[in-house]
Amino acid sequence: MEQQRDAARARAAALETEVRHFAEVTMPALVDVLARGHRGVPVPGLHQEELVGTTIDQAHQGIRRLLQEALTVTREQIGRAARSSVRDVIDEAQTRLHRCQMTAVQEMERHPDGTAYHQSLMNIDHLVTQALHTLQRTRILTGSWPGAQRADCTVREVVESARGRINDYLRVAYTYEQSTGETWLEGRVVEPVTVALTELLSNATAYSDGKVFVEVQPFQTGYCIVVDDGGLNMNAFQREEAARQLAQHEVLDVTTVQDTGQLGFMVIGRLASEYGFAADVTSTSPYGGVRAVLRIPRELFGHGPTDEEIQADRHAAMAPTTQAPLPHGSPAPTEDAHTPPAEGTGTGGLPQRRRRAPLPTAPARDSAPTPTDDPETFSAGLAHLGRTIHDTETHIAEGDQPHV
Repeated sequence: MEQQRDAARARAAALETEVRHFAEVTMPALVDVLARGHRGVPVPGLHQEELVGTTIDQAHQGIRRLLQEALTVTREQIGRAARSSVRDVIDEAQTRLHRCQMTAVQEMERHPDGTAYHQSLMNIDHLVTQALHTLQRTRILTGSWPGAQRADCTVREVVESARGRINDYLRVAYTYEQSTGETWLEGRVVEPVTVALTELLSNATAYSDGKVFVEVQPFQTGYCIVVDDGGLNMNAFQREEAARQLAQHEVLDVTTVQDTGQLGFMVIGRLASEYGFAADVTSTSPYGGVRAVLRIPRELFGHGPTDEEIQADRHAAMAPTTQAPLPHGSPAPTEDAHTPPAEGTGTGGLPQRRRRAPLPTAPARDSAPTPTDDPETFSAGLAHLGRTIHDTETHIAEGDQPHV
């Protein structure tokens, strides 16, 4: 009996030690890994190996599974509610910014380029464009789409549109080539590719001084948009983290976000997984910085407007249009009053996009256009590009999101 008593006491002490170890060591490590998201924290098992496979071991394993399940369910519920609220707020803000931008563009069309008033409107339009991009990147990370549907655009228009969405746009030098710059990109992916390229340009200008060089290069199965900067290169850890974020296809987990200023690669990863292109930032540029490559497969390229569409849009643009004045206090129209109405619907009930006739441009030169550093010249060109992009855009509600 004394031996049995001593054995029982020893077993009780061992169980007490194991329970204390589970509560004071194992559980905090589990919370660090599962709840706080600390990677690399080891989660210890049983303190005494002789208890492996016993009832106490099975009970501990069951508690660990329940804790993981509870945290997963809670995080998913919080994430869904937070993402839904964020999308609702973004929808309203994005609509108001679009109205503001359309008003600014209409006002710019009424005044000649180069005037102080026109330049002020250009500055306002640029700030609104940057605000819209901030909203876009947030809604993309919350599982939504960019919020704008564009017609087919050339690669040149995509590069210039992305260039116009960053703060230091004058530092971006785009090497234009006719063979690549005038290649048409399918309208379904124009906005996603533009947003992804904007993130790469913003990152390149933020972490480097001097020029950032953009070049479009063809390869066997598509095209690459290459961004080279001369800033500080990334170390091995930063390259690994960047590759992980670019491969991140999940929606944003609002319960584990640590640095909201480092979400650009996650935005690109989400868009790349949804629309079928790829991005890479693991190479070194010839200037000592980072070489970012956006690879677009050939199947994502379109054919541009047909001759019949161009002719129909020219007739529509030349037709006289009148509009009755709005009553005092009425809200401004949400769409361009000069844009011809859509005819018919496409897949999913989306309106068919119609193109307007090209705006008058300067006579063609013998040589291809080259990038310029003159702010006035670039502003005039950006104004023309902005009008062209606004004319080809069709902003639709999130409930009518096209199938990807």
